[in-house]
Amino acid sequence: MLRMVWLALGFFRVLWCLAPQTGYIHPDEFFQSPEVMAGDILNVKTFRSWEFNTSYPIRSVLFPLITTGFSFIVLKTLHNSGHFGSILNSYSLLVFPRFYLTCLSFILDYSVYQLACLWGTDPWHALILLSGSHVMLVFYTRTFSNALEGVLFALLLLLVAMDTTQGCVAPHPRKKERRNNKHLIGIVLVSGFFNRPTFICYTLVPMLLWLSHDQKDTFQFNLRTISKRSLGIFSPVIVTTCIFIIVDILYFGSLFSEIDWFLKGGNAGHKHIVNLSQRLVLTPLNFIRYNLDPENLSTHGRHPWFTHLTVNGLLMFGVLHLSAVITAFRIVIHKFVCANKCHVPRKQQFEKKLRTHFPATPSVAEYLILVYFVPLIILSLFNHQEARFLSPLIVPVVIHGVLNYDMLRGRTVIIVFNILCSVLFGCLHQGGLIPCLSYLEKVLHSEDPVANQPEHSLIFYHTYMPPRYLLNVRSDQESIKIIDLGGSDVSVLNNTVNGLLDYLPSKHSEHNQINIFIITPGTVEYTMKYCDFQWVTVASFFPHLSMENPPEIPLLFSKDGLNQLSLYIFKVHKKLKTLNFNSLQFD
Repeated sequence: MLRMVWLALGFFRVLWCLAPQTGYIHPDEFFQSPEVMAGDILNVKTFRSWEFNTSYPIRSVLFPLITTGFSFIVLKTLHNSGHFGSILNSYSLLVFPRFYLTCLSFILDYSVYQLACLWGTDPWHALILLSGSHVMLVFYTRTFSNALEGVLFALLLLLVAMDTTQGCVAPHPRKKERRNNKHLIGIVLVSGFFNRPTFICYTLVPMLLWLSHDQKDTFQFNLRTISKRSLGIFSPVIVTTCIFIIVDILYFGSLFSEIDWFLKGGNAGHKHIVNLSQRLVLTPLNFIRYNLDPENLSTHGRHPWFTHLTVNGLLMFGVLHLSAVITAFRIVIHKFVCANKCHVPRKQQFEKKLRTHFPATPSVAEYLILVYFVPLIILSLFNHQEARFLSPLIVPVVIHGVLNYDMLRGRTVIIVFNILCSVLFGCLHQGGLIPCLSYLEKVLHSEDPVANQPEHSLIFYHTYMPPRYLLNVRSDQESIKIIDLGGSDVSVLNNTVNGLLDYLPSKHSEHNQINIFIITPGTVEYTMKYCDFQWVTVASFFPHLSMENPPEIPLLFSKDGLNQLSLYIFKVHKKLKTLNFNSLQFD
């Protein structure tokens, strides 16, 4: 029965990815991978984010290349074959990369199953908790770098557990398997670091456990044991690091320019080496330097230090987070407060604590609490905190939830919580923007490619950054302009539209016109009455919940309630000769 439930949830995860989900969680979902790769591979009009600039890139390009890049290569190959019709459209551009990540998400299912078996708990209850979580259904079916971070973290937990517990599960440990795990651990460590340098926070506890574990299945906290284990992963770490650096250098162009300089200039070898070292692209170091500056983080939003612990943890994991917090308090009180009552010399007491905390078979519950809270606390030291940053912690918190049998009594609460959050993030939040882009893509490609094709100006106002690649517009197609005004004042919108209208008479005849579309949520439609131009409603998309411009609660229960939860496309009709607010149209 439990297996069938897990299979149903897994099938629903894939199906909901293909549906597709219309919720728009954060711009990083698009602008850290598919938006960049679509411009490089498909040659469509995109907006290249500052994180991938050639002068100071802070994102490694290898993972975007092998995930969304590979997806777009497959899509381009199918399109060029001519056997699939117009397969290159907004739907396929959205779903192909998401489907790739959704398939990768099942690595977490495999890891949880194996970890539960190794640690002697029920794997199917753990899998149901995992697959039924809104984190898996929404966040791990998107093109977030955090999803890849979670996959690598799950693999690391599994590899460490296989090495540190195999002596307890089998009478004769398989040294060959342990040696293979050693190399895989090195590869996973470097891959996670280059994907997101915050991966270091997640690796601290499992790697400390692995580095202090000797061949006799005991834990030795000494420099010799840790150094010996560290040397074992040295070669895979170096090789994997070189691969990432070379790919980044090739992609951002530094290597080609340096080799060309060397071949043409005939400079001395040592000068070439010096220049090449200055052109090295070390994206993780750039990432760390950028995020260590509080002013840089403040541009992305400041949050109190306790946001992860009190808000984001609950938002992501609900009751499972509360269970972990309660267990952590119990451990602290039991291990440290009660121990102070014993009259034991300090040295003996310290050794006793070490043996208690790290026996030959570590206490799984205590280990999971450390794995969960250590990265959460470290990430809380930074003043920019978003809920998705905690998504890799779903593996330890799920297995801990199964170990805590009292949690299973609150299944109704868990189910309702995950349904509500799935609807919020998967459908409601900025949910009109993706369908709107799909609609506009059809409009832009519906006209015949005649010489006098009209120009289109798409103005996005008070929405998230629109992923331009979903419009499927060629990069050299100048007749289509995309203007993102973000949360600008209404005067900026008025001046932008009027500037386009003033440009119209000087260049266009009545047969060669320009179409101006404004895409904005219904919650800010009333501000457009201060603009001196007329518009008509072209289309609306429901649901669309904008937390930056939230709907007014009383209006939700009025006849205009649907307007508050909709995204609109307005077509500018004409410029008013005189500003007369009473004559403005509101459709």
